Amino acid sequence: MSMSKLVLAPFDGSRDREVRRLFHEYPHKDFQLQSMKVSKEAMADYLATTLQAEGTQSICLSANGKLLGLIALKSLTWMSEHFGLKMYAIPHLLAGFEGPLVRVRLLRYVIEELQEVDFLDCRIAADDVYAAHALEAAGFRYVGTEAYLGQELRRDEPVDPPAGIEIAECSHSDRKQILEIVEATHVHNRFTCDPLFGAEPARSLYRKLVDNCFNHPQFTTLVARYRGAVQGFIISKTNETFCQMVGKKTGSLDFIGVRPDNRNRGLGACLNRASLQRMARQGVRYVGVRTLANNYPALRITFKTGFAVTSTSLHFHRWIKRPRSNGPKSVLG
Repeated sequence: MSMSKLVLAPFDGSRDREVRRLFHEYPHKDFQLQSMKVSKEAMADYLATTLQAEGTQSICLSANGKLLGLIALKSLTWMSEHFGLKMYAIPHLLAGFEGPLVRVRLLRYVIEELQEVDFLDCRIAADDVYAAHALEAAGFRYVGTEAYLGQELRRDEPVDPPAGIEIAECSHSDRKQILEIVEATHVHNRFTCDPLFGAEPARSLYRKLVDNCFNHPQFTTLVARYRGAVQGFIISKTNETFCQMVGKKTGSLDFIGVRPDNRNRGLGACLNRASLQRMARQGVRYVGVRTLANNYPALRITFKTGFAVTSTSLHFHRWIKRPRSNGPKSVLG
């Protein structure tokens, strides 16, 4: 493969039809898909649609008209406001060749040429060794490992709250108490593992994340009340577009929190079961959850309520410091 023949260009769905091949041939999430009972063809079709989603710019690397690799950037708008940076996630970093070379070339293009990018957040499958090598070669910093867990739902999942506990949907008046629980419990995330982030913005991140969920229709929040006071909460989600494309109704448990003085009393497991029961009655057939691999209390609760690990991912950060030009450069422009 001659470097002089490489061409970088924005993704064009009508031209770069081989992108589905890259998704289909990606082997590192096969067990997760098998656990979900979702075909690779359906997942490849869904992932291809994300390349042209709002706020996403995708770049293809080709040689002699053949697609070699692809990188996608997704703007993290509210997170950029929270941290005061122009932040982007890398949801896709794919190559049709073994070795890190193609991925490194794509990463360096983003780092060296796209002036609007201050910070990159990239998640890769734990066994995607070539992607890890490419990220290291491009100066990324490892900040943590995430575990993905899932289970098929059963409609008869019992929910037996502790004495005096009421499980109900969140009301507007519950929100303040939920955010207080978030501040007391969600103090560890990958941003706290990055020494270049300030401690307070990193610690307050989950408060902002949960606050954003309250007014979004795809999220549902259940609370556990004792004598009218919120003792814990859980937030679940469904992605209708994904469900329609893969032909299976799926959901996820996104956030859970219990007041520190009420831990180890079964309340977390009870909230999990209540949310799973609610989704099962709505026709959801599979539920996933994602947590840091060293969040052992969360893992214990998920195992207790029927979840099993289906994959793991590594998280990397890259800070980009450069002089500002008169105007940003975008592959979409």
